[in-house]
Amino acid sequence: MRMFRTVLAALVAALLVTGALSVGASAGSAPKRIIDEEPPRDHQVSYNAFKLKGVVTEPQLDGTVLPYANQKVKILKKKCGTCKWKTVKKVKTNDRGIFKTRIYAPEKGRWKWRSKVDHSNGYGNTKGTIWTLYFD
Repeated sequence: MRMFRTVLAALVAALLVTGALSVGASAGSAPKRIIDEEPPRDHQVSYNAFKLKGVVTEPQLDGTVLPYANQKVKILKKKCGTCKWKTVKKVKTNDRGIFKTRIYAPEKGRWKWRSKVDHSNGYGNTKGTIWTLYFD
């Protein structure tokens, strides 16, 4: 009886490990959305503010792309190279998948900015280009 429980416990543990590995492998292989952004340095709107504009699209299996319409895009900021990304604001896309927001440059130092779309509907987390804003 003791041998039977030991063998059964080993089989259950093996099934749990293989199940966890297969879930982890599939999560990393999810397709990503496409984020196309215009460089903010070309769109200065005030002394220290710049306009960040981008388009989020979802590639389909047949090769077409659909807009990521009326959904949330997170705007992340990082104050130093070793700091963590922090969500500063959440903006919504319009019917064509376009989002617009202002990002700022500090008076001293450098700030890094990035857009991010969280995973949903079979797509993985998608991160945009990193933009660094500063004054010389």
